[in-house]
Amino acid sequence: MRTNCALFITVLAIGAAVLICGCTGLPGGDGQNRTNGTPSETPVGGSLTADEVLARDGNFSAFLHALDAAGLKGTLAGPGPYTVFAPTDEAFSRVPETMMDELFDDPKGNLAETLLYHMAPGRYTSAEITANDTVPSIQGNPIGVAAGGESVTVDGARVIRADIPAANGVIHAIDAVMIPPDVTLSPTNETAENVTANATG
Repeated sequence: MRTNCALFITVLAIGAAVLICGCTGLPGGDGQNRTNGTPSETPVGGSLTADEVLARDGNFSAFLHALDAAGLKGTLAGPGPYTVFAPTDEAFSRVPETMMDELFDDPKGNLAETLLYHMAPGRYTSAEITANDTVPSIQGNPIGVAAGGESVTVDGARVIRADIPAANGVIHAIDAVMIPPDVTLSPTNETAENVTANATG
């Protein structure tokens, strides 16, 4: 009886040891890297195109939606290189609703012109931007640059994250939506009055 009891206890001890050793390996390894938010989740070396970088980042969904509405989303997937001044979602949230409606009511016109004003042909790092008074835009109007100390603004929009690499260019996150000089957006009341006057005149 004692032999059977000792054998049973030995078998239990070995089984418990195997179970403990087997379980300690489960949470380790690369599982920690996937869940702890380390930079390993971020693409390294700019292997993604600008549109993929913006989508992966998660802070530019409004900009990507606008590009899609204007039929320009594929532009940032092209060979480039492009410099993209990308307004964050917070920047878009500060645009008056009436102005957004007016832009989206003319997706191939005012909206497209506005979005192309946020792109420059070529790759301009933050150092190259600050070395100039203006940066060309794909839209045609030059983008004014002002630099002072650590702050850089493009057409009044502050660069809040610079030099985000992409395979086909570089991205600079900005805190405002830039409207090109030749895009005129009317206040709602004025627009309504003009429409009424034209309709009744």
